[in-house]
Parts: sequence; structure tokens; C-alpha cells
Amino acid sequence: PGDWALVAEDIAENYYHFDGFVVLMGTDTMAFAASALTFMFQNLGKPVVFTGSQIPLREPYNDARKNLIMAVIFASSDTVSEVTIFFHDRLLRACRATKVNTSKLLAFDSPNLDPLAEIGINIEERQHL
Repeated sequence: PGDWALVAEDIAENYYHFDGFVVLMGTDTMAFAASALTFMFQNLGKPVVFTGSQIPLREPYNDARKNLIMAVIFASSDTVSEVTIFFHDRLLRACRATKVNTSKLLAFDSPNLDPLAEIGINIEERQHL
């Protein structure tokens, strides 16, 4: 929790210098940290996208590259101005996300809310959520 406050402070100090923010971290506490930041930032006007990977970046086959690239794309977008988690082709609302698996690439889910966006050939954003 102390580290989460430091992340929030860094974002607050740089809020007017950037269009959005990407937070890279391990997956074990990502849902908790992202949810905490959701409540630390009221009326957020920019995207804050958490991401990480199940397979380390140093491995030839990994999910880190795609997760990072997509997190940067969503952080530079003006369509979702809230704290989110991008993982395995889905953008989830942070305060609704939970880690559901430690050994599969589909590690996070939002059981009671559809993803804000899904990635396939195109990016499909759900504007109504």
C-alpha cells in the first residue's frame, strides 16, 4: 500500500505534463493496486493503464510486449479516462478487475462487467460502459 501511494504521487506530480500514464508491475497485486488508485483519483481526466505479464519480457515467447504496446496505445487515447488494467487482449475497469489465474495468459477478469475494450484484428471499445 505504501508503494501504491508513491505511484499515485508520481502521477499527481506529472499529471499536467503527460496525456496518460502506464504503470508496469507484477501481477500478484496489480488488481489491488489499480483499484486503490481508482479511489485515490476522483474525476480523473486522463487514462492510467496498469499492465504486466505472465511470462517475463526476457523470454523469447512472452505476453509482455503486446501488453505494454497496447497499454501505451490506451494511455495515449482520450476515450477511456480512468484507471484500467490491460491484460491479454482486454481492457478492464480497475475497480472491477480481479486476478483469476496464476498460470494462464488470461490472468485477469471482470466477472460482473464486460471489458471496456477487446483486441482482435481491430480494437473494439464499448462506449456505453
